[in-house]
Amino acid sequence: MKIQSKIQICIISNFFLLCIIIIFVLLLNDGKSKYFRAGWHDDLILVSIPINTQTRYIAINIFIAIIKIIEVAIQEIANPILGFNIYNPDKKVITEFTKNELQVYGNTMYLIESFKKLIMLMISITQIDLALISMLSGEITSLFTIRHLLNEKIFKISNENEMKNVEEIELLV
Repeated sequence: MKIQSKIQICIISNFFLLCIIIIFVLLLNDGKSKYFRAGWHDDLILVSIPINTQTRYIAINIFIAIIKIIEVAIQEIANPILGFNIYNPDKKVITEFTKNELQVYGNTMYLIESFKKLIMLMISITQIDLALISMLSGEITSLFTIRHLLNEKIFKISNENEMKNVEEIELLV
């Protein structure tokens, strides 16, 4: 089986699983949860901060978007560098870092990320619109970071149709 087919099957399976989760949540929702509302409310408390005015609501959404943009950029650039140097069992010789540098960089990055994930989780479970802002900000940012990383690579495409598709996609992005 070609590697593209494996990826396509995984994407379709992942999408199917997402649909099942969404259907499950929607079918079992009794309408009493404060999670499925949007906007500011007198009783909306976000990590001990009341979000009870439009100004606070807009500010928190901008804040969430900025956090996610920076977080995704860091994760997609720094984490592969650290991860491939630390966890790749085939890379036995490290030339870019000393052992202590890699230890400190890796543990520091993962510790900071854990704290951020905890706070972002608390934000995401507060209200669905805040979770969606966080998710969409991250995914939009990943469009640009993935394109940046792919632009640093050379692709050898043998099929002319694939070459035309790549050119059309690049025009869109």
